Amino acid sequence: MSQDRISLLCFSYAGGSASFYARWQRLLPMAQVIPVDLPPRGQSPGAPAFNSREATITYLLEQVQSRCRGRFALFGHSLGGRLAFELLVSLEQRLELRAEALFVSGCLAPERFAVAMGAYERDLSDQRLLQVLQDLGGTPPELMSNPELMQQALPVIRADFQLAIDLSRCPPAQVSAPIHLILGDNDPVTDQQPDYSGWARQTLGRCQLTTVAGDHFFIRTNFAAVAETVARTLREVTAHAY
Repeated sequence: MSQDRISLLCFSYAGGSASFYARWQRLLPMAQVIPVDLPPRGQSPGAPAFNSREATITYLLEQVQSRCRGRFALFGHSLGGRLAFELLVSLEQRLELRAEALFVSGCLAPERFAVAMGAYERDLSDQRLLQVLQDLGGTPPELMSNPELMQQALPVIRADFQLAIDLSRCPPAQVSAPIHLILGDNDPVTDQQPDYSGWARQTLGRCQLTTVAGDHFFIRTNFAAVAETVARTLREVTAHAY
């Protein structure tokens, strides 16, 4: 039975871990949920973090291509959404592998992403990163209130922002997979109309928008609604396969 399930590769937001998605497995019986993390998450302390597109995509292609020989889809939230998109571009262009769907959650359209990252590029100091995390919300209180833990986390968060800046410089590209955009109705980062229009230009297929209740981290506070949106789409994909 597991051989018939679609593989769902899941990518986290900046500073987070894709292990969060493991809870989705019980909500998505039609899929094999595969959390995909970047080093140093899940590796030995001191493992270097990726902060460039080329190194990151090369690593991810090695990690996931065996999972993409059958039917697969990708899901990513915030930075993870942009990373999933860039990975799919490379899967299509380099390996001629086509996804059934790309789920982009809480992520700015590429042209708006570039503008936002341009502002961060000028200052990635500890103080600036802490302010961004506080403004966005969603960072566990036990992390924000523990200076020692935060100092351990900041290098990974900074590397993720550096990666986001490098991704924002990528030339425009399109994927053949349909894009399913999921946005929070109270997200201070995204804007429904321009982000929907922007993502619609990145696919040769259709682009659908679903709005769920929540701020930028609705992926955490309203994860069941997001999972149901994904499940509904994957059920359609599965039905059309037979």
